[in-house]
Amino acid sequence: MRAFHTTLSVSLVVAALATTSPAAAQDSETCLVCHTDELFFRNIEGGARLVVPREQHTASMHGAVGLQCVTCHQGMTFPHTGDEPPATCTPCHNNVEAVYAASRHGFAAGHGNHSAPTCASCHGAHDILPGGDPRSTTHRVRLPATCGSCHGAEGLLTEELVRLPRTFDAYSRSVHGRGTARGLAAAASCADCHGVHDLKGPGDPTSKINPQNVAATCGQCHPDTQLEYANSIHGRALDAGISDSPTCTDCHGEHLILSSEDPEARTYGVNLGTQTCGPCHNDPLIIGKYSLEAGVVGTYVDSYHGWASRSDYERAATCVSCHTTHSVLPAEHPEASIHPDNLVETCQSCHPNADLSFATSYTHATTSIDANPINRFVRNLYLVLIVVTIGGMALHNLVIMNFYVIERRKTERREKLVLRLDKWQILQHTLLTISFVLLVLTGFALRFPDAWWVRALAELGMTEPVRQDLHRINAVLLILVAIHHIYYVSAGKRGRTEFRSMVPTWQDVKDMFTTLRYYTWRTKDRAKFGRYDYTQKAEYWALVWGTVIMVITGLILWFPELAVKVFPSQLVPISQTIHYYEAWLATLAVLVWHFFFVFFHPAEYPMSWTWLTGKMAEKDVQEHHARWYEEELEGAAVSASGEAAAGAGTDQTDS
Repeated sequence: MRAFHTTLSVSLVVAALATTSPAAAQDSETCLVCHTDELFFRNIEGGARLVVPREQHTASMHGAVGLQCVTCHQGMTFPHTGDEPPATCTPCHNNVEAVYAASRHGFAAGHGNHSAPTCASCHGAHDILPGGDPRSTTHRVRLPATCGSCHGAEGLLTEELVRLPRTFDAYSRSVHGRGTARGLAAAASCADCHGVHDLKGPGDPTSKINPQNVAATCGQCHPDTQLEYANSIHGRALDAGISDSPTCTDCHGEHLILSSEDPEARTYGVNLGTQTCGPCHNDPLIIGKYSLEAGVVGTYVDSYHGWASRSDYERAATCVSCHTTHSVLPAEHPEASIHPDNLVETCQSCHPNADLSFATSYTHATTSIDANPINRFVRNLYLVLIVVTIGGMALHNLVIMNFYVIERRKTERREKLVLRLDKWQILQHTLLTISFVLLVLTGFALRFPDAWWVRALAELGMTEPVRQDLHRINAVLLILVAIHHIYYVSAGKRGRTEFRSMVPTWQDVKDMFTTLRYYTWRTKDRAKFGRYDYTQKAEYWALVWGTVIMVITGLILWFPELAVKVFPSQLVPISQTIHYYEAWLATLAVLVWHFFFVFFHPAEYPMSWTWLTGKMAEKDVQEHHARWYEEELEGAAVSASGEAAAGAGTDQTDS
């Protein structure tokens, strides 16, 4: 049936062409006989684009005025040879094509860039509608989506491999884009700022988005603001040819223009000082180039106004509160909001009772420590006072703490002691402590180079090469300590005993709950711990786990070229992430957990000497490790009691 239909249609077309004049054969109806039937093109690659629904053509702008197909598709022959010239808009729009050819799009197309838009890219092909028709792809409300087909979320990659900005995504989130999305024809659309067929780049002096022309472009919708800006020091400077002077887009953004009430906007109160005004007024090059007042951003940020603004206090004064939004003028100008004659009125907008004394008491110069000699003197005086006072307090307290540390040691020496750690364990702990502390310092120094303590270390000579070497030397030391520990717990009797004592058991879970019940006054019975309690076992295995993780990831980061030859390349950045956060976990665990039980636990304060001497008072063993004492030490202590009474009173029983 389909074959019959196709044959009949072709026959009719051929007959019509054979019996009519050449001119008559070129009307639209003749073309539509074939091009409205998709069966003709079903076996042709890309044939769907050759199908023109009759109602689409009729409803289009061209069909409505009776424009014939050959007006655009000139030079067509039948049967088609396949090398016919492309459609052209020149017969009717030769003036527009000339403008397009001089535009940025036309330049790209003329240089063989196949990504460049053509007339049909924006206006459509056979369904072209007037720009004023809401259904048209060039209607101002629908135009952003049309432009977004190229400048969309994926961005546009030119044939020169240049990535053009993802402007549509930013525009769609802006106040303008949200307006067009709601169907507001008054909202600024792409053509309002960039032009229609004469679209040009910002570097072209005739472009609507050239910095010199941006204010006029925005002034199409914001004429009052344009006048204010033109009279401001920024507008005057730009008009004088100073390209460093900001224009509308420098403060508001280009496509992502947000309401000043939006916290993400550059013009939002808390962002003004740092994101909008700061980039220029905090730039040493611009400050020096134009002799601007230095330190204005810092003095604002470090003032009550700045602090309150960062707290998102709506009434806190921002840059525009004193300098105005668009009518910014230097203090010398009589119309300036900060001119001496206008300063009181400016302050009264927030402080109704302000007078001249109040107004002159709060300026960037008066609040600046460097610019204000009185402030500088007070600052320096307090720095000395802080060092002397707090340093003296710290020294005083260290003397007291040292007294109690030494007295605790004297008390322990008068008691019977039990060997807790042998010399190899003390050595391992000492080397581990040194390597851990230096690894933490040198590791976090890389991650936080602007921290005060890192800058202080840099002043003492810890440059990046030195930091690298120190970190790696201590990493090797950590690995050697780990290897020695493995040998210690596997080769000797004491080491194997110590290791078996560190293996978690169900009793540790019971001891934990008993301990928590005791310290919450729910039981009077204390847990009887073995050689090591559950807190020490947890810390030991956390140390084992952390050491393995840090050594593996550290070696990968040390030798990434070798690592990627054996493992997937993604392992390197993953190792960096693991290494960083495992360092935080280990550091916080030592500070919160280990230091508590060694220094701050009420039973150990101000410090347990065991980690230095390896010995522990027998009474402390009986109290804190009762099960260990009862099972392994009590008999030995009794048998040695006679010798202890006759000796020096410091009997030491090996475990």
